[in-house]
Amino acid sequence: MTITVVNPTQQRLADRVSGLTEEVIVGTDYFLVDVEVRGHKGTRVVEVYIDSEDDVGHDDLALISKEVGFLLDVEDVVDGSYKLELSSPGIKRPLTMPAQYRKNVGRTLRVRFEANGNEEIVVGGLADADNEEIELQLPSRERLQLSYTAITQARIELPW
Repeated sequence: MTITVVNPTQQRLADRVSGLTEEVIVGTDYFLVDVEVRGHKGTRVVEVYIDSEDDVGHDDLALISKEVGFLLDVEDVVDGSYKLELSSPGIKRPLTMPAQYRKNVGRTLRVRFEANGNEEIVVGGLADADNEEIELQLPSRERLQLSYTAITQARIELPW
């Protein structure tokens, strides 16, 4: 999970939202991917991204959003008014967790990674993913194994 923040207040809010979200989704197939907090007191936007190794259901998202929002209000986590947005990461957001890679085996990825002090970018089919690394099938038929620590960014490559 990554938490994107800009200042210490947003960091505290993101940490608290993360904890409450984890409480809501414990025991489900869902996992927390990211929490982003933007704006200032009275205009905050709290974005929570959750995913699952299976498909993410809209009804489940609505229920989780309702429960997270309830806890945020009851525990008065966000000072002033705010907007809570809870969704799956979507195809445009980078992959950040091994479970997201496993979910996308068979899809084409654009991966930026560090190799020998240089940054490289490859596009290939995600052939395999475990908790330590991924394996890409490159257009040349070569297979490339990359540890998650070497990957600086990976996104699903759209076919168009």
